[in-house]
Amino acid sequence: MARLAVVTGANKGVGFYVARQLQEAGLRVVIACRSPERGSEAARRLGCEFEVLDLGSDSSIEAFASTMETKYQQLDVLVNNAAIAFKAADPTPFKDQTVPTLAINFFATMRLTDRLLPLLRGSAAAGREPRVVNVASMAGKLRQLSPALQSEFASPMLDRPRLVALVQSFVAAVQSGKHREQGWGSSNYGMSKLAVIAYTKMLAREEGSAMRINAICPGYCRTDMSSNRGGQSPEVGARTATTAALLSAQGPTGAFFEHERESSW
Repeated sequence: MARLAVVTGANKGVGFYVARQLQEAGLRVVIACRSPERGSEAARRLGCEFEVLDLGSDSSIEAFASTMETKYQQLDVLVNNAAIAFKAADPTPFKDQTVPTLAINFFATMRLTDRLLPLLRGSAAAGREPRVVNVASMAGKLRQLSPALQSEFASPMLDRPRLVALVQSFVAAVQSGKHREQGWGSSNYGMSKLAVIAYTKMLAREEGSAMRINAICPGYCRTDMSSNRGGQSPEVGARTATTAALLSAQGPTGAFFEHERESSW
């Protein structure tokens, strides 16, 4: 039985090439995205399968997970690639960008992953070496925070309630206009990706050696998200996610990858 991979947000950009590279490595791939039209077309081009997934909808996340359980009954590799980012020229006030950015990039990513954990644990029990890859960013580095907040997010004792509370504290600080003086960064996108990396490390501690769970930065790629200003192609950027998805059983877990190798957070 071929190992099965899910790649979210894979109708274009980095996710599309992650899906292609995993197929080339011999995996059966299901791409998941919000648009039935764009998803179906991407699946046709790739020669893979497609399921609708809208990370902005709890019911869609539940429906997708149920489909994976009933239709596919298997999940060995999960690549959480889907995300949003407001453009620099977007007139939406900073404080109004905070909640939607975190809702998709962090909270929905965590919700989807947690919901799919039973399938991933089943993969581990069957000896299929499950992998979770959370596509993050250099923008999620700890250095954007004060030393006190860095210690909180990097703590080996960090759990879900505390992580959620920290993220909610950032939201509250932004709404009050005091986020900078309270030690937070100045990027909603960066904060969402920092939270994803913290979640990655927390989940890796929880699951132990049963699976490899890592976060990656694909680099600054020429994609719609970057308005095609990146310095490298999405195909090149995808290689770091693919590297983490295909790690050997001896590979790291709870790590952060850049340029196809482990890096510091």
